[in-house]
Amino acid sequence: MKNKPRSWLMISLLVLLTACQTQPRVINHDPPVLSVSFNKFQEVACPLDENGNLNCGEGHPLSALDCDNIFEPPSLFGGLDPAYPIAICEVDAIYGNSSDETKAEIDAGKYFYYEGGLSGKYIRYVIFRNDEFLPLKSEKEFREVYAPIESPEEALSYVLAVTNLSASYGIAVDPAYEYETDTLEDTFVTTTTDGYDLLLYSYAAFGCGPHWTSAVLVHVSGEGIIQELSQTNVFRDPNLDDVCFD
Repeated sequence: MKNKPRSWLMISLLVLLTACQTQPRVINHDPPVLSVSFNKFQEVACPLDENGNLNCGEGHPLSALDCDNIFEPPSLFGGLDPAYPIAICEVDAIYGNSSDETKAEIDAGKYFYYEGGLSGKYIRYVIFRNDEFLPLKSEKEFREVYAPIESPEEALSYVLAVTNLSASYGIAVDPAYEYETDTLEDTFVTTTTDGYDLLLYSYAAFGCGPHWTSAVLVHVSGEGIIQELSQTNVFRDPNLDDVCFD
C-alpha cells in the first residue's frame, strides 16, 4: 500500500511528459523587410459602383484591364526585380463585370490561381511599365518579366505571387490545435545550386473539415520554374473538423 502514491505519481508524470511531447519545437525567423510600389495605381484610382466593383469608365487607363477589383499586394512582393509598380487584379468571372473575352481567357486557364469557394476570384496582376499599365495573365508572362531569379528575397516574392501559398512568420504553438509534426518553422529560403528552396504554408480553408495547415517545400529555379517538392499536414483546429466552408 505504501507504494501506491509513488505509482500514481509516476503515472501522472508520464501523462504530463506525453502531453508536453505533443507540443512541437518552434523555430522562428525574421521576415525580410520589403515594400511594393503601388503609387501609380493610386494616382488613377477608379470609383466603385453600387456593388463595390471598379467603375473606371470608358477611356480610363485601367478600364481595358477588365479587373473587378484592383488592390495593393502584400509587402513581401517587394523583392520582385525589376521593381515595377504592381497591383493584384481580381477577376470575378461569375458575378463580376468581366467581358466575354476575359471569361473565355479564364476558362482557358489564363490566370495565376483561383481563391476558392463558391464566389472565389481569379487572380491576375497588373504592372506599370514604359508609362502604361500591362496585365500579366499567366505564370509564363510573369516569368518573362521577372526571370532570372537572383536573390532569396526575389525568390520569395516570385513564388508568393505565382502560387496560392503563404509565408508565415512568428509561428507559435496554440494549445487548442492538434499537431502532426515535431518541429514548426517559420518561412525560410535556402540557396541551392540551381535556384532556391522555400518553406511556405497552405491552409485548406474551403470544403469540409478537417481544415489542415500544410507545410509546403517548393523549389524555384533561376529561370523561374516552380516545383513543389513536398507537402505535409502539420496542424489543424479540431473544433473545425466537422465544419464546412463555401
